[in-house]
Amino acid sequence: MAEHSTVPEITTEFSEIDLRCPRCHISWQAPVARRVNVATHPDARLGILLKTMHRAVCPSCHTVREIDTIFDYYDPQRKLVVQVRPAWEIHAGGGEEWYWARYEDLVLKYADYDVKVDVVFGFDEMIEKYLGGAAAVEEAKREWAARTKRQQAQEANAPETASDRKETE
Repeated sequence: MAEHSTVPEITTEFSEIDLRCPRCHISWQAPVARRVNVATHPDARLGILLKTMHRAVCPSCHTVREIDTIFDYYDPQRKLVVQVRPAWEIHAGGGEEWYWARYEDLVLKYADYDVKVDVVFGFDEMIEKYLGGAAAVEEAKREWAARTKRQQAQEANAPETASDRKETE
């Protein structure tokens, strides 16, 4: 008889973060991933490679800003959990002792799972260490360009709706 694990699956988890635009000072909430399972949300890998994950656009003045937030990247195929922390954090002080405390927290968080854990600081380190480096970034750019081209072609071939006709009148 097969044993059933009581450990829950590591799933993607989203949240919202309060932001304030440095340009026009409007406040809004932006979605962020706290944990990403790339088997169920493969676009997260693409977002990291293109450095577009956790990027927000002000709803008023359209200023683009990066959201420095900590999240866990889970690849079930590789049995890997990597906590991605802001790149500036490694230089902010605390030294090696502070780093090992973050790593220990992560190990304890996933102690009941059969996974390797690590901590990286910023998308660049994540890309180099776990996602295939510059070659993977170039492939992601090609994939995004092809996807954008397909989407534009679909939109160009979409039948005109009544609301589309009203907008052009």
